[in-house]
Amino acid sequence: MFQTQSGSRRKVDIGGGARGRCAQQRIFSERRSASRPLFMEGWRKAVGQRFASVSQNSSLCSNSSVQIWIAETDGLLRAKSCMQLLTEKDWTSLNRIQNPPNRNSAITARVLLRLGLSKAVDRAVGPTDWDFSVTAQQRPIVAEGLPQVHFSVSHVDRLAVVAISPHLNVGIDVESVDQNVTENVMAAFCHHDERRSVRALSDLQRTREFIRLWTLKEAYTKMMGVGHSLDFQVIKFVLDPIDLASTGGGSTSVPTQFENFYVSLKHALFHASLAIEEPTGTTEVQLISLVDSMSEGAALVSPSCA
Repeated sequence: MFQTQSGSRRKVDIGGGARGRCAQQRIFSERRSASRPLFMEGWRKAVGQRFASVSQNSSLCSNSSVQIWIAETDGLLRAKSCMQLLTEKDWTSLNRIQNPPNRNSAITARVLLRLGLSKAVDRAVGPTDWDFSVTAQQRPIVAEGLPQVHFSVSHVDRLAVVAISPHLNVGIDVESVDQNVTENVMAAFCHHDERRSVRALSDLQRTREFIRLWTLKEAYTKMMGVGHSLDFQVIKFVLDPIDLASTGGGSTSVPTQFENFYVSLKHALFHASLAIEEPTGTTEVQLISLVDSMSEGAALVSPSCA
């Protein structure tokens, strides 16, 4: 069994106009125009080394932090200046995506990545100056000659999430919970013990638990940098509390911290999982989400502690 720390689930409301539930939220702008994006710093959680308390007043340690950037696709695309952050190389890759919603969410993710990387190095590198490469296993990484900040990206049609850490390997994945999952799909991607654990649940509950398992496996394999080369059928998670019980002997043991949270976007619900290579001390996870000032209501893209 791999050494893991128990994770927790949170609900983050980025579409319901939640207000006042996290007293220390701070809104900041990455640029200097009303047409440019505003972001809100949300809850923080210290994790690792048997320390897992939530703090709104604690300060981030830049060497041991993980920031999760979250944005609704439509909200970010309304900030037209964000498109100026993307390079010709970005557009060449993005324009290969034929499906418009998928392309828009990929655009959103790349903008978040560039902004988040620059914030992680205190703007020592500008958002447009980052370049990227891939490992032999096709894991995206920052190119040589630039600060080697770790990151992971995930996006669905209406939502993008990016995890960034200066020194820790991370993996993140997000999926909509409002989808049909057949028994054949569960059989193809679940360990037999996982299938047994959800068998007695209702269809809705079974789908949501499968999405939790799927995002955990995606986040873990992204953190490891191996993608789908690990068979999801042999990776076994136990939920509540989260424990990575087995990887089928297919990878090196790495102590890992897992976190789960739900994202509510207007009338849709998404589930995200984060995997963090556990540090020797404590580290702090923080949410940073887009404030969509162009929509009705205040702070329509904002985290809500739950």
